[in-house]
Amino acid sequence: LQGHRFQVSSPSFFQVNTAQAEALGELVRERLDLNETETVVDAYAGVGTFAALLAPHAGRVIAIEESSAAVKDAAVNIGDLGNIEFVEAKTEEALAGLAHTPDAVVLDPPRAGCHPDAIAATGQTGAGRVVYVSCDTVTLARDIALLVTGGYRVPRVEPLDMFPQTHHVECVVTLERADKRSSARLPSIQ
Repeated sequence: LQGHRFQVSSPSFFQVNTAQAEALGELVRERLDLNETETVVDAYAGVGTFAALLAPHAGRVIAIEESSAAVKDAAVNIGDLGNIEFVEAKTEEALAGLAHTPDAVVLDPPRAGCHPDAIAATGQTGAGRVVYVSCDTVTLARDIALLVTGGYRVPRVEPLDMFPQTHHVECVVTLERADKRSSARLPSIQ
């Protein structure tokens, strides 16, 4: 993707439509509007796709992934990029344990959406921008509603047709802190 080769083992996930995956990576980068000094968190990072594509545009990337197979692939995929820190942990735990406030967060969870504690931890990071990538509109709506209730606003929602002639559409939702000073605690899902 975008000139970067990725190793993907059988237990790991990767978008098979690489042309649209490139477009997705570019869209996420544009929506984050990073400068080369900012810190971005790539939550649910998988094999490091967004981390690798965002690294040239950020000061620091913190990639979080729970799957040990994906983390092993990511070690190969980001090996030549010195500004990426890969954390093997549950997203909700790693986000809650961040020592510094990131400028932006990318949420790209599996079809089931974010863990409720990951939504709460995202709000608690204090990040001014969040880009949420989803392949499931039901879990996307649930999670975005919680982020909005917790102090974010949604200026933009953009679909991306990953598999033409099917119902599979990725959505990229851009969120911004409604009040950048707000650190409102996000509600949890019951």
